[in-house]
Amino acid sequence: MMIAQTMKSTALKLRDRWRILRERDDVQKALKYIQYTLLGLIVVYLLHKLTQVGWLEVVNALPESPWFYFFFLLRFLALPISEIAIYEIVWSQPLVRHFFVFIRKRVYNFAVMGYSGEAFLTIWARRCLSLSNRKILIGVKDNNLLSAFTSNAATVILVVLLAVTGGLKAGIEAFPGAGWLFGLAFMSAATLSVLVMVFRDKLMALPKGVMPKLIGVHSGRQALIILLHAAMYAAALPGAPIMAWMTFIAMQLVLSRVPFLPNQDIVYLGAALSLSPIVGAPEAAVAGMLVAEAGLSQIFNILMFFATAHLARTGLRSAQV
Repeated sequence: MMIAQTMKSTALKLRDRWRILRERDDVQKALKYIQYTLLGLIVVYLLHKLTQVGWLEVVNALPESPWFYFFFLLRFLALPISEIAIYEIVWSQPLVRHFFVFIRKRVYNFAVMGYSGEAFLTIWARRCLSLSNRKILIGVKDNNLLSAFTSNAATVILVVLLAVTGGLKAGIEAFPGAGWLFGLAFMSAATLSVLVMVFRDKLMALPKGVMPKLIGVHSGRQALIILLHAAMYAAALPGAPIMAWMTFIAMQLVLSRVPFLPNQDIVYLGAALSLSPIVGAPEAAVAGMLVAEAGLSQIFNILMFFATAHLARTGLRSAQV
């Protein structure tokens, strides 16, 4: 009991200190500088790597299988569709007609910066839904905690699976610092998962019976996205071993655990290119597949952002009438 209370007190103190520190202007500027410097370095590395492989070879090696693009579409839609079901449970309101909002939320999180989608959803819900600010904030906060919990649990399970089967070595040797990245991601994911389980009654304020439903939806979605991701890669390069794709997916999950990472798709592309030797296929073919994935992500994000802009404005105006 004493250990649990000490852990709780320490966690709350660290959280409060971080909140105070994060609100300082100089800290916010430094964080933005670090984020965009990291993204710039990744882009430079990416251009260098693709130039080494050969741009023409990469273009010629783009996946021809229609299944690659079909599985990509399903993976893109899995998150917004599941979040409609989740927030219908949390807010006790039908939200299917607001599908565009959850598409837009996904675009913000993946193309702009992690957690910017939650900020957008909170602002939209306060303007457009007949809910109290408290219910909106609790719903977004608690759902985000449970989403992080299931993502962290999936990261831990996949990293352990790779370690047991010997596949983790390739990920650690992919690029300098990858070992530290995997190690920190594993430790933080495991620690956060334990903290959420231990202090769930203190951290969350969802009604009784709601939490198991949300964990079920989050877990099902996480498993589906991993399967679709692996199926997408297998459709592009059917001869590669399945554990190679699990290493790629583990890398993506590890990077998704880095908070406030700008444009996760581009950062993942740069890291995944370093894993191409473990696939057992021509480097240009792996690069073509990854470039197609990243390109589709950016195209979908841009198209969906502009396609939902008018609908978002219309929704806000109608809510204010």
